[in-house]
Amino acid sequence: MADQKDNIELRSEKVRNLIGLIPPVIVRAGISVIFVITLLLLIGSWYFRYEYNIKTIATVSQNTEYLIIILKIPANEISKIKSGQKVILNFNNIPNLYNENIVTEIQTVPNILEVTEDGGFYMVEINLPEKTNTVTGKTLSIRTKTQANAEIVTDKISLLGRITEPVRTLFNKRE
Repeated sequence: MADQKDNIELRSEKVRNLIGLIPPVIVRAGISVIFVITLLLLIGSWYFRYEYNIKTIATVSQNTEYLIIILKIPANEISKIKSGQKVILNFNNIPNLYNENIVTEIQTVPNILEVTEDGGFYMVEINLPEKTNTVTGKTLSIRTKTQANAEIVTDKISLLGRITEPVRTLFNKRE
């Protein structure tokens, strides 16, 4: 009797093959769903645009009739900067001016590279009237030399463009 119990096969070979197979309809449906989701993500990344900012430090000092703002821009970022681009000065380092911003524009882009211990930098100079209004409407008059955080809004770029930018620059350099 014990030998008979060992010889009993629970499932035949045909049943085991059927259980082990995934139906082709499910495989095709899964591949189609993955393809549609990937396609929607690529299309969405083409249409979703965001502002590309260059963050730098600005030195703000007072002249006789206007404020002089000097932006220290790294050499590798200067190709993205053009005159007329928006600059947002943020005075978060001064407690009384927390969340006070000044919005201005770049007038000219310099051609002189300054090399320091920290690397190569271009110094962009911006002139503002002596009494300047912030975004919230407060009048700001700076008497001493101070530093502020600056963001230069270069352009709006799509997420797909941002992802493929390194590959495009490699191909453009070869030409």
